[in-house]
Amino acid sequence: MIIRGDVAAARGGFPRRIVRRRVLAIAAGVVVVILAILALLRDEIERTALTWRCHALTGGEATIGALHHEHGGTVLDRVRFVSADRAVTVEARRLALRTAGGVVDVGATSPHVTIALDGIQAGDLAAARSVVAALGGNGVGATLAAGTLTLVRSVRAEPLDAAPSIVLDDVHGSLALTPARTRADLALNVAGGTQHYPVSVRSVEADLPNGGVEITADTLPLATLAALLPSSGIAFDGGMLRRVDVIAGPAVRGRFTLEGASARLEGNAIGAIHGEVAIASNGIGSQLLGGTLNGVPLELRGEIDDVRDWAAFPKEGTRDARALVRMVTSIAEQPNLKWVNVDTTAPGVTFGQYAMTAKDPILKHPETSADIPHVVQLIAVDPHEPTLRFDTAIASDHVISSGERTSQLGIRTHAVAGVNGDYFDIGRTYEPQGMLIRSGTLVRGPTDRMALVIDRAGKVTFAEFHLNGHARYGGRDVPVTQLNTWPAGDATVITRDYGTVLRPAPGVTFAALAPLGGDRYRVTSVRDADRELAVTFGLALGPKLKALPPKPGTTIRLQYALDPAVPDLVTGIGGGPLLLKNGEWYDDKHAPAPDERDVQWPVVALGTRADQTLLFVAVDGRHPERSIGMTRPEFAEMLKRFGVTDAMALDSGGSVTMVSRAPGNADVTVRNVPSDNSAERYISDALFVYSSAPAGTIVTSPAPSPAPTSPPIR
Repeated sequence: MIIRGDVAAARGGFPRRIVRRRVLAIAAGVVVVILAILALLRDEIERTALTWRCHALTGGEATIGALHHEHGGTVLDRVRFVSADRAVTVEARRLALRTAGGVVDVGATSPHVTIALDGIQAGDLAAARSVVAALGGNGVGATLAAGTLTLVRSVRAEPLDAAPSIVLDDVHGSLALTPARTRADLALNVAGGTQHYPVSVRSVEADLPNGGVEITADTLPLATLAALLPSSGIAFDGGMLRRVDVIAGPAVRGRFTLEGASARLEGNAIGAIHGEVAIASNGIGSQLLGGTLNGVPLELRGEIDDVRDWAAFPKEGTRDARALVRMVTSIAEQPNLKWVNVDTTAPGVTFGQYAMTAKDPILKHPETSADIPHVVQLIAVDPHEPTLRFDTAIASDHVISSGERTSQLGIRTHAVAGVNGDYFDIGRTYEPQGMLIRSGTLVRGPTDRMALVIDRAGKVTFAEFHLNGHARYGGRDVPVTQLNTWPAGDATVITRDYGTVLRPAPGVTFAALAPLGGDRYRVTSVRDADRELAVTFGLALGPKLKALPPKPGTTIRLQYALDPAVPDLVTGIGGGPLLLKNGEWYDDKHAPAPDERDVQWPVVALGTRADQTLLFVAVDGRHPERSIGMTRPEFAEMLKRFGVTDAMALDSGGSVTMVSRAPGNADVTVRNVPSDNSAERYISDALFVYSSAPAGTIVTSPAPSPAPTSPPIR
């Protein structure tokens, strides 16, 4: 047997057991190789499936350099994700994923996230939660180490990293996103030049129904943060935010103190701005920010509360913020400024006040005269703001009254801003001398003076209006040219808006009318007005007419309308003179009080800009130490500097009164200094702005009108 075995070995053969062992070893090796290949294929298949599902759920593009499994988890190397709108980019050298209890825990090593704020939408967080729910998980948690977050203003920048941005580095902590809530516990730094400013981000319940995050910092650089503000002509170049505490979530609120802020505002220097600022879900505001504008004292008050979406704010800004900037820059263009006050009144309404000096234009050699002082108030109104409307108010709601103060009229009718109105019969009947339209109804007919009307779109029309009408009865056609004018000279319509009593007017006949429908009326009585009559609707026939009056029981067809006609008009008021027409001085031949043309005294006007912005402008006068006043031509030149193209004056002198709702107040207050011993005059009517927007909630403590206590010009 041994010899045979040797012989078999000598012949080169192997025992069968050895052959079996080698076959098994080869098979095992093949299996190992196959299993290794299958494992590699599984990782590749999983990597491909993960990138595909990411695209399917978000529309974005994801790349994963490699995927493998270790210690019961999944590891992704060299990860990059770009959202469909390029607003979000995520890069990480390594992501370690583990799942426990339906929650995916992500460990991120050196993650870098870039967010373009103008690409973020209000519903993005809800969409992210929907993705979590679609993945079938209870949430995603992330642990961050040495991360970097870059906030970029514009997604449209090419390249993206060239856009204005803020870098938040050394991000440490954790984030958690569930289908219902977001939680955060992060510490990071704001990189500002060579300095780093610590910031804490913590989740809070804090009476927010769905929670929120609290962002706190002792100090933050304004210029760095302002890189993300919308481009609106203002560029911050210095200043600090102190004691920053903001809660962001479904509701937003917070505070910080502004110190030493400086900026360039369309070529103007803003300096040393300081004060406390409050933030709310709908905007931002301050009780008082003090500083300088081109070196002169500047005070800003109020709130901008038309922020509809903070995520969209860097892209869209706000209309009220732009209006505030325009008010400041418009005033900055005025000569020889001494001080400036600007505040907000309501959405679409901004108030400004300033002092200046000028050479006396009346003197033969004004260049050698001393500077004379002026204090100017103006209200800018955006007619496109849907919460605003215009209307007039009249003392005691009648043409004949004992007068009312402008502020009383504004408070009684719940206005937010306005000015006194037409010339009137002072100290007697207080009857306005021109036209008045209230809430679309003609209260007093026009005269041969300028008037203005405002339609539903907020468009202003200046014109000399006339009343064209006819009363037809008994084969007669009597022209009607007046409404609520007494005593009547010719045919005049009298309505209950006139008052309660018609004074005796010999030679006038009054026919009381009852409506029959349309333009048809029945004569209920006919009386001579040689004695006092109770006011009712009717037709007065004056001594200038030769026509016989109608008899009781007669049917009259009565029609009257304004000429020129203005469709959809809502309000109108008389005044005059017209000061500007198409951007040029207009010498109004029918100016009331023509002897006032070249007198320096209080003046007020309403003007329109090319963009249809309405400006109410008032100049104080008769206060030699504070404000002299202006002549009509001088006033017109000043209005032109504000970009006004068309303007009409209202009653001047002691009647000039501007009112508006100061920040934090419920009612209007007087914003200028009237010239009658600094007290308001009783007047006939006024032109007001009304707002249906909720009252401001950011600045809530009453802020007194700064005008009466404004210092004299030094």
